[in-house]
Amino acid sequence: MRKVILTTGGTGGHIYPALSVADELRRRGVEVLFVGTSIRMEKDIVPKAGFKFIGLNIAPPRSVKNMIGYVKGIFQGISLVLKEKPDAIIGFGNYISIPVLIGGVVARRKIYLQEQNANLGGTNKLFYRFAKKIFLAFEKTYDDIPIKFQNKCLVTGNPLREEIYKIKGSEERERLKVEKNEKILLITGGSLGAKEINDALLKNWDRVLEDKDLRIYWATGEKNYDEIVKSINRIKIQDTVRPYFDNMINIMAAADLIVCRAGALTISEIIQLGKPSVVIPYNSIKVGQYANGKLLKDVGAAQMYKNSEASIAIEKAFELLENKSELDVMKINIKNLKTENAVKKIVDSLDIWRN
Repeated sequence: MRKVILTTGGTGGHIYPALSVADELRRRGVEVLFVGTSIRMEKDIVPKAGFKFIGLNIAPPRSVKNMIGYVKGIFQGISLVLKEKPDAIIGFGNYISIPVLIGGVVARRKIYLQEQNANLGGTNKLFYRFAKKIFLAFEKTYDDIPIKFQNKCLVTGNPLREEIYKIKGSEERERLKVEKNEKILLITGGSLGAKEINDALLKNWDRVLEDKDLRIYWATGEKNYDEIVKSINRIKIQDTVRPYFDNMINIMAAADLIVCRAGALTISEIIQLGKPSVVIPYNSIKVGQYANGKLLKDVGAAQMYKNSEASIAIEKAFELLENKSELDVMKINIKNLKTENAVKKIVDSLDIWRN
């Protein structure tokens, strides 16, 4: 049986694309081994998804203690690859994937990389020279790769859950019992929430209450939920405020407009669903959200604002909902960024299928 090691962790933005690829590999009869850390969220998420998981005892190498642990983790990664003898290794970024990728180089195994963001991440910058192929979510990432290595690149889009390719907005609106004249606004700052976005909506809450044809789905994040519920003095019966929505993809499909951060997966889901958006990237340059959001802005598919402009962004969202023709233009423009099913494209491209 063919065997593939997938390695990454730390955040959902790294883990869920890897799990989407893992599902397809398993469907094709490939043995999948997932390697992450023993301390981050992947240790719970991956086994729950039914995959064999090995957690390395490593943390970001920012202290002497962590650096010593990380060096030990590198030797663990090399040993693991030599023992498992995988047909291929796919790294999905983050410092967590480095030990196994080093193991792949040492053991001369086929290495593949997947980049979720518009800008190439630090780990992928270290290993693109050794990779057989680099799967890019966005064409812009070519700018970060020297010309002599660009022949290794393939723009696939981000690996997304299979269900997103089958969802229809009209059916989701029917399921949510949306009236014909109702407009749906989804506001989310991700699973952790976004204080600036939450505060901006609270500031404009009276406007939400006044518009009887507006339905709000507001994902506040776990940390902010209790405080926000106390701050809201009144809510319309059709509006829904939750820490997070388990059916987020379904609500996104039903929405007329989405206000959100610019995480790689969120942007890819917006592109696949063809949704107009108002994006407010997270400030940190390291996270790469500005470049992700700019992709939408540059093709005229989104409005983009800074954290400090979150209140203006919310006001703009209300304006857009009153301007159907502008929303329609944004829907047309976003089609320029749409790709095929990334999961199948990635799995098809692995050089493991020949006898």
